[in-house]
Amino acid sequence: MKTNTFIIFALILSVVTPVVAYDWVLTDGKVWSRQNGAITLSNDQKLFNVVHTGKDDWALSEGNRITVKAGDVFQLEAKMKVEGDGDAAISVVTRKKNGDVVAWTYGTKSIRENGEWVSLHSKFMIPPDVATIEPRVVGNGNATVFVETFSLTKTKTRDIAIKDEKTVTLDNKFLNVTFNTSSGTFSVTDKRTKRIWLPSPFAARNFVVVPKQAANEAVNSFRFGLVNTESLLEYNVTVTLESESPELIVRLDGNGSMPTNIEYPPAFASKIGDRLIVPVNEGIGYPVDIQGDIRLGRLIAYGGHGICMAFWGQVDDANGAGSIAILETPDDASINFTRNSENLLQVNTVWEPSRGEFRYQRSVRFVFFNNGGHVTVCKRYREYAKQIGLLVPFTDKVMKNPNIDLLLGAANIWYWENNKVELVKEMKELGIDRILWSGGGSAEQLTELNKIENVLTSRYDIYQDVMNPAHFDKVWVHGDWTTAAWDKDINWTNTNGEWRKGWYVDQKDKTQPRIPCAVICDAKAVKYARERISNELKTKPFTARFIDTTVAAPWFECYHPDHPMTRSDSRQHKMELLGLIGELGLVCGSETGHDASVPFCDFFEGMLSLGQYRVNESGRNMLQVIDEVPTQIERFQVNAALRLPLWELVYHDCTVAMWYWGDYNNKLPRVWRKRDLFNALYGTPPMYMFTSANWKENKQKFAESYKTAAATARATAYAEMTEHNILSPDRLVQQTVFANGVKVTVNFGEEPFKLVDGTVLKGNDWKMEK
Repeated sequence: MKTNTFIIFALILSVVTPVVAYDWVLTDGKVWSRQNGAITLSNDQKLFNVVHTGKDDWALSEGNRITVKAGDVFQLEAKMKVEGDGDAAISVVTRKKNGDVVAWTYGTKSIRENGEWVSLHSKFMIPPDVATIEPRVVGNGNATVFVETFSLTKTKTRDIAIKDEKTVTLDNKFLNVTFNTSSGTFSVTDKRTKRIWLPSPFAARNFVVVPKQAANEAVNSFRFGLVNTESLLEYNVTVTLESESPELIVRLDGNGSMPTNIEYPPAFASKIGDRLIVPVNEGIGYPVDIQGDIRLGRLIAYGGHGICMAFWGQVDDANGAGSIAILETPDDASINFTRNSENLLQVNTVWEPSRGEFRYQRSVRFVFFNNGGHVTVCKRYREYAKQIGLLVPFTDKVMKNPNIDLLLGAANIWYWENNKVELVKEMKELGIDRILWSGGGSAEQLTELNKIENVLTSRYDIYQDVMNPAHFDKVWVHGDWTTAAWDKDINWTNTNGEWRKGWYVDQKDKTQPRIPCAVICDAKAVKYARERISNELKTKPFTARFIDTTVAAPWFECYHPDHPMTRSDSRQHKMELLGLIGELGLVCGSETGHDASVPFCDFFEGMLSLGQYRVNESGRNMLQVIDEVPTQIERFQVNAALRLPLWELVYHDCTVAMWYWGDYNNKLPRVWRKRDLFNALYGTPPMYMFTSANWKENKQKFAESYKTAAATARATAYAEMTEHNILSPDRLVQQTVFANGVKVTVNFGEEPFKLVDGTVLKGNDWKMEK
């Protein structure tokens, strides 16, 4: 570690300018919506009434740009009411001197639908490089918004001044870390590759550095303070460089209220040739220069419809060198995808409030490597998962429940008609030898199915959604709704008693809008599950159970006074629910998947199906077979050039990953073969859903599909995936290697490909070597 000369860009906390009598009040305004014709405004000088019928964003503004300078502190206030499903907020647009937008929303305070008047207050400071602000009311979705008052007041100015001259660097044999105190950012030089990992030009724009205690040479770290200009709260940051490894840990500490998210540390700048490695479900790698709508923004780390493992990576395709960021405190964390000034993708770390407070230390670990690409990313994360107790292999699980062996290599069958036993026997005769039967059945049918070799019997269940019984006459009542939970055990989104909305249900009269279920508080779900499942097992001999939504849905906060929860509490209760399934002797499955549940779950329906790129309404029209392939399916879902088996490289020998039940192997016949090939390459079994008519018409195709899709799943079930190699320049020929010696090669392209051993692999074909 070295200390050299530099300039500290420090915040002087004393007020050097008195309160300025500068006031702005909304007296006129114009509205804008992303959807033409979706918004109207009425104004009687005392009350602004915005009616928005669109599903996207909108804004109300006078259009005034108020001149400001760095250090000015403003109070933004409004009295508002929102009705409808949408939301609204107050904020300002910040712009540079040349008029370029720095942030479209800054100093934001939000209100959700509750039908009552609410006073909003936001206090913020103008960061460096901002020259003007524009106050606005903004929102999203279908809503009627009433604005009684909306004002901006300048309260004081804090001096942002140049004070000291020092530079702090951290150094070991792998890395050199240099801290830039004018921006609160740091750069990392990897001595092995010579790459300098620079912070994004837009990094840490909402922070001002506060000098803290000097660097600590004994532990190779330094400390400093950050004032968040958007909330005026101060946080302590410790940056530590490991002495014997290329790893850098950034920890944030704070106390009390946390009104806004904190994006720190900022993104490392991307360069052409980089690929972002993102565990969206099974996994995907985005070239940073990919264009068009990639359907990404903020991805939560605390639920299956975000990132399913707490990391992301950035690698150089040319040499495999790169970095991985491990979120060591993921329960209130997310990542945010943005584009830099060169229109290249980059990822920011986002820390979110825990029930409105900072509550605990936040930590992210950056690991730098000089080869191996996405495989190195996954293997470092696998080490971390083992260290914190998430890595529980099937060799351990099967000792507790031998029926888990029946799961491994079994095709997942969803079928609701009555000839269940006859169908399974016919499937066995056609060579579909191992079956996870998900279609439930009577006690007699289940008894017969359990007598058939290599059949695991399961059914659908859910402990999240509950419908208000007052609506039962309008909807088809779901047999698995936990009606007893209404309304004492439902989740509240705020202290005003607004309940959290879950699945929206079609009414019998399809011309009427869907009616939302409420979400059961996770703290109360286990008691209902224990009662239902225990009673059912007395008469129905199931050997497995699928619990819908539990790890697909986020860890939810709850503000109900009788059962409040943080997201961490929610996670613990969800894992208790999944643990109950194993406790009752059943093989456990859940939707989508998240690695917090690996010790408790044995299979995940939806892990193979990248959530952003499924067919529209895939959770509703499950049995519908689709002939035309939607753009997102072709461009992302079955695009081998982008997809990566990140989950398998970490957890293949711990869980079974499957397609989603509205995105299964035979859902789109034109890409059925490609899905089978992904199953073969990844060592995962297929999922089929069909009617008796569809089975009769395609039974031979199902049998051929099973031979491709299930063979490697059984052969590799207990083995770690150790390698995933890209063999062709177009990335369409790939190979996986497993710890037991099995090697699988797949050609997703149309043209034959000559392998290194001289053999030729035809297009859309595969081979397995043992």
